[in-house]
Amino acid sequence: MTARSLLVLALGLLVSVPAQAQKKKSIIPRDSITTKYGYSAVSDTIAADKEALRTRLEKWIKQNYNPDKSKFTSSKQEGDSYTVHDREALPGRARKYIEYDLTVDIKDKRYRYKLTNLEYIAVGKYPLEDKMATDDKDDLKAIDDICRRILASLDAAMKSDW
Repeated sequence: MTARSLLVLALGLLVSVPAQAQKKKSIIPRDSITTKYGYSAVSDTIAADKEALRTRLEKWIKQNYNPDKSKFTSSKQEGDSYTVHDREALPGRARKYIEYDLTVDIKDKRYRYKLTNLEYIAVGKYPLEDKMATDDKDDLKAIDDICRRILASLDAAMKSDW
């Protein structure tokens, strides 16, 4: 094999490794500006005014986040913005958790959510973007499942009329 062939082979390997690592982590969406992992969306128009949405959101928070049951759970409200911080265990994985902040902003007939500050907890606590956090595709899939379940529950509560 010639030196040129070896160089081409080495370059090919170097280019493919980051691409594979990037594919692994594409399970969870990234913010295009900050490059941090997170989920965000603005709802479609809902037939509910701001007070109805506020009532639905407060009820959902009370049902799903109880600071008395977990020292990791907290919630706060500032005007029309609500923020919840919580930790959830990855199913079937001993001592692996995900912590997050969920912020919901409401206005007449619409709401916006941002699920951010994802931190992976195993043998330490790392921002999910940290290369030390995890390259385990199953863990990333479990984190994505947890986040999508939370957001589906929020969407259902905010769109429900009863």
